[in-house]
Amino acid sequence: MSEKLKKYLDSLFSPYEDLQPVKELKEELLIDLQEKLNDLQKQGYDDEAAYRMTISSIGDISEIIDSITEKTRELKQTVLRDFSETDLRNSDFKGVTLHNGNFKSCALKGSDFSGSDLTNSSFNSSDLRQVTFDCANLTGAKLTWCDLRGATFNQCILTNTDFSYTDLSGICFDNQIFTGTVFDFAGLKGTSFKNAVFRNVSFKTKVKDAIFDGATMDKLTYAILKGYKANLTNVTVI
Repeated sequence: MSEKLKKYLDSLFSPYEDLQPVKELKEELLIDLQEKLNDLQKQGYDDEAAYRMTISSIGDISEIIDSITEKTRELKQTVLRDFSETDLRNSDFKGVTLHNGNFKSCALKGSDFSGSDLTNSSFNSSDLRQVTFDCANLTGAKLTWCDLRGATFNQCILTNTDFSYTDLSGICFDNQIFTGTVFDFAGLKGTSFKNAVFRNVSFKTKVKDAIFDGATMDKLTYAILKGYKANLTNVTVI
């Protein structure tokens, strides 16, 4: 009867066997049910009757399993979002959705994030040289203390993106729209912002060698750039 009971539980839990918490639940339940089966047999019930009564005592465990599997899925999602301190050079992340991803201290040189949704993801202290971010959503993303030389940002969403303390030398941001973007203490030597649009953007850094030809900006951004001696001879203030 113990073997029959085990087979019954195996069939009951088979859809969830890949989840460790469910395996542990099944093992604990099997021990409890075997004890119950033995007790019923000692009380004089025949094997079949004791088995049926034991099985009936299980009841509906689907809610427990669903709860465990849901928590496990959430945990897996959390783990899958954490790539910190990983060598991911030349990786293909094209088109992925990865909100709140953690790429802290990653080696990502040559990787491709084109078309990806990286909302609120962090790339703090990562090597992002020659990385492709074309058409990516970088809303709220933190690319701080990074090396981004040779990276591309064509048609990106850069709302509230933080580039503080990052080397952006020679990067082309032409025709981009910046809203709430932060460039504080970033390296902007030769960085091009031709025909870009700026709204409430922070530039607490040297901007003398950055290019703003044809850019459009609000009065606050204009005042900040002017204070840091940017060349604003061909910009439009709105």
